[in-house]
Amino acid sequence: MALSQNFYLENRRKMAEQLENNSLAILFSGREIAMTEDASYPFFANNNFYYLTGIREPEVVLVAIKDHHGDLSWKLFIEEADPLKEKWVGKKITCEAAKAVSGINEVFYIKELPRVIGLTSSSQILYFDFKSPQHQSFKTEDEELKKTLKQCEIRDLHPILAAMRLIKTPEEISAIGRANAVTKAAITEMQALIKPGTYEYELAAFFEYFVKKAGTEGLAFETIVATGKNATVLHYVSNRCALKAGELVLLDLGARVDGYCGDISRTFAVNGEMTMDQEKLYGIVNAVQQELFTAYRPGAVLKELQNLTKELFLEKCCRAGFVPENNDITEFYYHGIGHPLGLDTHDVRPAGDLILAPGMVMTVEPGLYLEKRGLGIRIEDDVVITDCGCEVL
Repeated sequence: MALSQNFYLENRRKMAEQLENNSLAILFSGREIAMTEDASYPFFANNNFYYLTGIREPEVVLVAIKDHHGDLSWKLFIEEADPLKEKWVGKKITCEAAKAVSGINEVFYIKELPRVIGLTSSSQILYFDFKSPQHQSFKTEDEELKKTLKQCEIRDLHPILAAMRLIKTPEEISAIGRANAVTKAAITEMQALIKPGTYEYELAAFFEYFVKKAGTEGLAFETIVATGKNATVLHYVSNRCALKAGELVLLDLGARVDGYCGDISRTFAVNGEMTMDQEKLYGIVNAVQQELFTAYRPGAVLKELQNLTKELFLEKCCRAGFVPENNDITEFYYHGIGHPLGLDTHDVRPAGDLILAPGMVMTVEPGLYLEKRGLGIRIEDDVVITDCGCEVL
């Protein structure tokens, strides 16, 4: 699934405006990674490549050429079909399909890439995405193309794309909202399974079944189902323990829709009723989140929101009798209050202090983790920053 062709056209237009004249930009969708001698890991396309093309096939190259007049041309290079191989792994993307999804009219086979670049480019600047994982970084074995590219000044494309991706369009926000709607519906169904004796992996498996049955692309990230003390480990994903009466279970999960991630956390009592201390702590986390919804607004600085969260937690915990050692709230709260959300769960962002602005989608996820009491509580929702505040998705 992909968003509208116009979405990708507009993204390429915005990126092109920021490229220098006499430049060349190359992005690669990625190559498959071998898992065993006869199998590969599920392929996941480079998100910046997808953001500009809507294509998720392996071994596809996107090239932007901006001449000395500032005129720009976009070219796609795809693998040529191998009829025998397609009997085993399915059809490759065709030139027609690539044009239809991306809106790019110049589509070639990848074997033509050295010739086409050699004929059309006298570029002095070459843009690569420096933060691409190794298997999503462009490489060539063609010696002539290597010589051509080595003559260019190399610049990083990632800051341009990170700044673009930080501000979401209504189409992107809608995709995240749909991912969250499926995620929340799954959580509602999962509550009937939360009881003593249920295993964490049973809840995780049900969630994956539910979101795939709903027609999504599956999981946004590896599901966290953490009961008791396991919930004090922020990225606990073993999911092997049985739920016990008297404990809490923390769920951190999300569906993926059209490439965009949901990210929701909820905490429940295993036997349906919290103890007095659990209820007090849960109330503190909930109250802090409600105050943060008011604080998430244009102009707010993320690190200042983090400091506000610490102040609120320390005040409320001490008032309720949960006093951290040396009055240091980081004993109970030791992660960030939020992060951008989009094609990545922890979405890309420019370097430096993050100042909230309309169109950003952010998580709001206060949590308390009292290891000595064997419990962790987190409530996480996702918001879009508006002109005057934020709205929960």
